[in-house]
Amino acid sequence: MQGKCCTEYNVVANSTCDYESTLNRSKVLILVIDNDEDNLELTSKLISYYGFQVMTATNSLKALEIFKQYQPAIVVSELMLPDVDGIGFATCVRAGANETPIIALTSLPSHLFYEQTLRAGFNAYIEKPFEFETLEHVLTRCLKLLPSLS
Repeated sequence: MQGKCCTEYNVVANSTCDYESTLNRSKVLILVIDNDEDNLELTSKLISYYGFQVMTATNSLKALEIFKQYQPAIVVSELMLPDVDGIGFATCVRAGANETPIIALTSLPSHLFYEQTLRAGFNAYIEKPFEFETLEHVLTRCLKLLPSLS
C-alpha cells in the first residue's frame, strides 16, 4: 500500500482544539475517515456514544481539508481509502510536525501493515471487526497523549 503525500495541504503543527477540556469528552473532536458508509456510520455513532464530538470524511483529501480547518484532537482512519490511502494521510499530517494521535481502524491484517503504520506515525492499530470496548480504551489512551495532559 503506497500513498502519496498531499503537499498542497498545509497541516498546522499546533492544534486549536480546546485541550483544557479534554477530560470533558463532549469538547473533544474526533475525525473519522472511512470510505465504507456503513463502517463510517457505525464508528462515528459509537464514538458519539462515548461522548466525543465527531466529524467524518470518506476520503483522505476531504479529511485533510477538515483536519486543517478544525484541528481534531484524534483521528481514526481506515487504511484503504480511494484517493490517498491512510498511510499517505498520516504521512501528510506528520510532515507538518503535527502530533495529533492517529488510530488505524482497518480490516487489513495487522501482521502485514502494523509496522508500516508505525513508520507513518500512527499511534494505534485496531483490526476490524473489533470489540467496542477496545475502541474506547484506545481513544482514552490517546487522550493522554494530548499536550494538556502530558
